[in-house]
Amino acid sequence: MKPTCPSCQNKINSTDIKNTIKKGMFFEVECPYCQTWIRLNKTLEVLKKLGVSLLLITSLLNIFSIKSEYSLVFSTVGFVGIIIAIIITFFGKHETVK
Repeated sequence: MKPTCPSCQNKINSTDIKNTIKKGMFFEVECPYCQTWIRLNKTLEVLKKLGVSLLLITSLLNIFSIKSEYSLVFSTVGFVGIIIAIIITFFGKHETVK
């Protein structure tokens, strides 16, 4: 799913994006049509990072067999984390950066 610019309502291809800025954990891109800077909603960005982190941590715990009796729980938590990240990536709302 392509993000839509909240300012000009054009769908943005990732190949059209020329300018990007990383501010801390937030990632901003410039709309190629109206030059407005946009980003994923801050709350959604934090949830997305949390989901990916859950997957990474639980995967490492399973790989190194730490508390192997909890491996099913670790796998389930990792799966939920990556589902959260995927949903936010494809269906998250973008906002204009002021």
